[in-house]
Amino acid sequence: MKKILVFTLAMAFTASMSAQINISTDGAKVTKEISKAYSADSAGVEGQIKSALMKDEGLQKSTMNYLKSNPGTAKSMLNVAKKSEGSSSALIKTVLGNKELTAAAIEYISSNPELLSRAMKIIGM
Repeated sequence: MKKILVFTLAMAFTASMSAQINISTDGAKVTKEISKAYSADSAGVEGQIKSALMKDEGLQKSTMNYLKSNPGTAKSMLNVAKKSEGSSSALIKTVLGNKELTAAAIEYISSNPELLSRAMKIIGM
């Protein structure tokens, strides 16, 4: 009787330990897959926002006004404006060529639901 009890406890303990090992391994895989999918989706949204910025003047003006008024980007925006010589298409291309300004513009649009919706409509989503 004791042998059966010990054997049953040993089997239960072994089963519970193998379940924990599989869960932690699968959890790591799931976390890796989620982060991979999120980064790919994030990169896709950034590209879509850039595309919408190139196509829509209203979105460009709103973003440019934000970049001019934001203390963190105002100085860089002034330098970019000097380089573009007043052309709005050249200005947006120069802004998108600057990593700091591009990141600020994408953050501004993606954090503003109205602008994000407008950008997605422009690119057909």
